Amino acid sequence: MSHTQLQSQIPSSPNHQDLSETSNSPPRNGPNPMLPESLNNAQNGTTREVPTIPQNQIEQQETRQVVAEDDQEFFKEMRGWLMIVAILAAGSTYQAGLNPPGSVWQEDDKDLHHVAGNPILHDKFFKRYQAFFYCNAISFLSSLVIIIFLMNKTFYRERTRIKVLEITMVLDLFSFMAAYAVGSCRRVTSSIYVFLLMGGVFVYVISFARHYSLLRGFAHQMPCVRPCIRARENQMQHHVRFRQQAEA
Repeated sequence: MSHTQLQSQIPSSPNHQDLSETSNSPPRNGPNPMLPESLNNAQNGTTREVPTIPQNQIEQQETRQVVAEDDQEFFKEMRGWLMIVAILAAGSTYQAGLNPPGSVWQEDDKDLHHVAGNPILHDKFFKRYQAFFYCNAISFLSSLVIIIFLMNKTFYRERTRIKVLEITMVLDLFSFMAAYAVGSCRRVTSSIYVFLLMGGVFVYVISFARHYSLLRGFAHQMPCVRPCIRARENQMQHHVRFRQQAEA
């Protein structure tokens, strides 16, 4: 009998089978480097704790996101309105600069020292013309600056830049009103009346806005209005969650 026949007749021992199986199969207790970490944890019976975010923090994040979206929408609408106002102010001041109040001299007059094309207001009321010229120029340049700012979409996304835009707009409007008050009449008393009228209108608008904000704050404290406010907040939070689910 040959040596190979003797080996085939000898039964294989169970220890030999276990060694062959263990040599081919991965260790049962240790992690398998070929499997992901989640499957290794499931096989070993271990779970990895996932940090949970408190509900209050989630609601605060959603509220901040809603406020940011509202601010962006508000800035977008205000950008359009400010652009319209700036364009109208720039057009009016440009026309007033080329054709000042009282028009210009049509022909030369050597006896009266008139030169064709010079403003009549400059020769008759020099100080009034200077006030009109500087106020009109400031308003025109401020309008151009506002238009340039609004053409950049990334400019009005920060509140500090919006403050600069607001200051420029206030300077533009006050210069525009001053140019109108100086150029619309020739008497000092009439100009004073115009300035007083503008100041009264400005104070009325400020007081109305203040009382409106106070009335709005008082209305928010009323019991009959609170459910509406809460419903509005819940609706906004639901809208944010729906958008997050749609994006996911």
